[in-house]
Amino acid sequence: MEEYEEYSKEALISKIASLNRLNKELLQTFQKSERLEFGWTGNLGQWFWDFTTNEVTFNPLKAEAIGYMKEDLPEKVPFQFFTDKVHPDDKEEVMQKMRDHLAGETPVWEVKYRIQAKDGSWKVYQDRGKVTDRNEKGEPLFLTGIVFDVTEEELNREQLESKNKHLTSRLKIDPLTLLYTRSAITVELAKFARRAQKQPQPLSIVFLKIDNYAKFEEDFGIILSEEVLKTTGKIIQTVIQDKHIAGRYRESVFLILLENTNKEEAYEIAETIRQIIFETLFEVPRNVSISAGVSTYIPNETISELVQKGAKKLVAAIKSGGNQVVV
Repeated sequence: MEEYEEYSKEALISKIASLNRLNKELLQTFQKSERLEFGWTGNLGQWFWDFTTNEVTFNPLKAEAIGYMKEDLPEKVPFQFFTDKVHPDDKEEVMQKMRDHLAGETPVWEVKYRIQAKDGSWKVYQDRGKVTDRNEKGEPLFLTGIVFDVTEEELNREQLESKNKHLTSRLKIDPLTLLYTRSAITVELAKFARRAQKQPQPLSIVFLKIDNYAKFEEDFGIILSEEVLKTTGKIIQTVIQDKHIAGRYRESVFLILLENTNKEEAYEIAETIRQIIFETLFEVPRNVSISAGVSTYIPNETISELVQKGAKKLVAAIKSGGNQVVV
């Protein structure tokens, strides 16, 4: 009986060793297949996590992508080998998503994170996994997943966002005066008006025009007359600072939006701009002045009505000789 038991133990050990060799060979074959089929797309292969032993089996591509060769890895790689290298700003989100999935609160674990390479640089991984086996208590036993290196895609995305932001900025900002373009200031006016409708706060606008601008173009040419526009834009921005916004509404007409500003305060701002412009020495050998019209939003008034009021007061200031503010 003892000889039979001894034989059974030896046979069992031999069988386990044989299965281990087979599993090792199958894993190597599978990993080679993954390299050939998916490596060029950023797919770093599958990973398997035995939760009970905290041992992770994975395609070497996952470690090689961050600079770790086989000789750099411990004999048994724990889950923490990778999570310890996650960017500090990303780690809490990564771990929380893992905790949620392990607890059965989410169907899969999927997250994008930055991971530090051996040389100190950062890669971006997209990881997706799932618990494939739980015990009778619902506790996780085994997980499997797949990971992608999306560093290049993220870099391309960031570059595209930067280009789009630059393009958007160009569409919003008038290149001559560095104030908002007409379309951009009109959009902002609509936003301001909606806020004024919802909240009891004053909203005033100022239409401002350079007096006799066409005469500057006729007498001094485009270059010098455009310098008048540039300087006027700078003066407007200096006066309103970051509290308010302004835009070039037409060739020599500017629109200033003054949120939380009543009619009297709006007049003071417009008058300050008028005085500074009149006292400024421009590159053209002539005094420069502006006319302005101030209007304040009335509840239930349309944007068109508000703009119409301001435009009429601007016209009134021009017809009265210019170099003045009409409220």
